[in-house]
Amino acid sequence: MPLNPEARRARARLAAHRRYRPGDDLDELTEQCLLEIRRSHIDDGIDDLVALAPDMTPEQISRLHRLADSA
Repeated sequence: MPLNPEARRARARLAAHRRYRPGDDLDELTEQCLLEIRRSHIDDGIDDLVALAPDMTPEQISRLHRLADSA
């Protein structure tokens, strides 16, 4: 699966730090970048599911508006 812009940015940031700052402690940065990549994959999956879903009925849209207003 091709990486989206957020995942590419996180991967590039990690690679740059590993290359130009090899002595630094990269554990926290590595975890942060990997988390960003995982989140971007989850976002892509959600986008795919939404694209497959049928259009909402006017009643469903109305219910969503009521839920958003009460939140």
